[in-house]
Amino acid sequence: MYGMLSAVTVLAACVAGSVATSAATPSSKVASPPHSPVELNFWDMPWGTTDTQKEEKAIVAQFNASHPDIQVKFTQLGWGDYTQKYLSAVQANNPPDVGGGDSGIPFVMNAQGQALPINDLYKQWQKNGTFKDMTSWAYKKWMYGKNDIGITWQVDTRFILYRKDLFRKAGVKPPTTWNQLLAAAKKLNKGGVIGIAAPGKQGSYDTDQFYMTFVFQAGGSVATKQGKAAFDTPQQLKALEFEKSLISCCAAKATPAWSFAEVEKAYDQGKAAMAFGGGWFIADLVTASKGPKGAATARKILNNTGVLPVLIGPGGKKAQHTVAFANPWMIFKGSQHPKEAKTFLKWMMTKKTLSKIYAAAPGGIWPVYKSLVKTRAFTANPLIKTIAKQETTKGVDYWYPYNKGAIGIAGLGTSIADVIVNPVLSGARSPKDALSDAQRKLSPLFR
Repeated sequence: MYGMLSAVTVLAACVAGSVATSAATPSSKVASPPHSPVELNFWDMPWGTTDTQKEEKAIVAQFNASHPDIQVKFTQLGWGDYTQKYLSAVQANNPPDVGGGDSGIPFVMNAQGQALPINDLYKQWQKNGTFKDMTSWAYKKWMYGKNDIGITWQVDTRFILYRKDLFRKAGVKPPTTWNQLLAAAKKLNKGGVIGIAAPGKQGSYDTDQFYMTFVFQAGGSVATKQGKAAFDTPQQLKALEFEKSLISCCAAKATPAWSFAEVEKAYDQGKAAMAFGGGWFIADLVTASKGPKGAATARKILNNTGVLPVLIGPGGKKAQHTVAFANPWMIFKGSQHPKEAKTFLKWMMTKKTLSKIYAAAPGGIWPVYKSLVKTRAFTANPLIKTIAKQETTKGVDYWYPYNKGAIGIAGLGTSIADVIVNPVLSGARSPKDALSDAQRKLSPLFR
């Protein structure tokens, strides 16, 4: 899912907590029964790599060992049906106590009255300096209305990789602006090598992530401060026209059918001078460089791979952003043990705890605390070091800079790819027509 929520129908549901009653204690002296620990259910996604997932489970076990009065049962959900499982649990009045999911799940749960406000935790984190070390969008994103409905624990970021050897051979310096990117891609697009590999497929979240990178850098957004759709805007038009120019001149002809799988393959095979992707691109190259087949090619590409600076577009330096999905944990209002759930969430959000999860598979997930960029997990590899710094200083996601239209954004699914980007890249529509159509079709989601 790459951090973005699938299209959902926001269901209205009211969850009432049951109140347990106990019988009166008889006057005769009776031995007190042994104290039973509070049991919490924690649901989360298969983030990062299998090593990341193992470490998260181990962290939960460590919490249980250090908190005998609270025992947490961890359940890992799958990307294919996690939304349905959350909705079913809410409808059955049996949600988990604490849960994680894509970067919009607290907004969807809040629409159903199922996000427990954690304003008290926010006050503590503000007072003890936690937020000073955290990327600001990571917590400001969840300040929704008068309530704080979740907290970001890790980030899923995007970037552009480039072949340093091909750049040197062509006499091209790493671009820092849109104009330089286009010029570099044109010069590198020759001899069986495309200038840039990027996704453009319908029905794919990969496609909208490349496009939204340019939207942010143009100074645009998905929704207005008032929560209305903001597709048919000068900023989005600049982004779409630029992407069309870039793909038309310097990408594969099959780009309208490409997802990240095809982008990564082209780069790994040395057929692309630049590629838009995520941390798994690097992890897969590292794995391939150690394998029995194609290791020499993978090592050559890996040793000659760099990360482009976050580009400056029409929006100037203040809009110098990269797409980085802020993925949260939240507490469900249906929890029968909110106090204990907050104790668990606070423990999980400490830098000590999160650093262990991050260290399990560097590059699988990215830090929410700026100081952790300096730890070995994010300094041992120069590519990971560069990306982590970009993410913690310039990363934002689709809800930025306003979250009043949060539910509309959470319900977009692959509409940006399907209605805007793919029709333009495939030549079916002009940028102006596509954006006008998107404004008309998608505006109802924001009402």
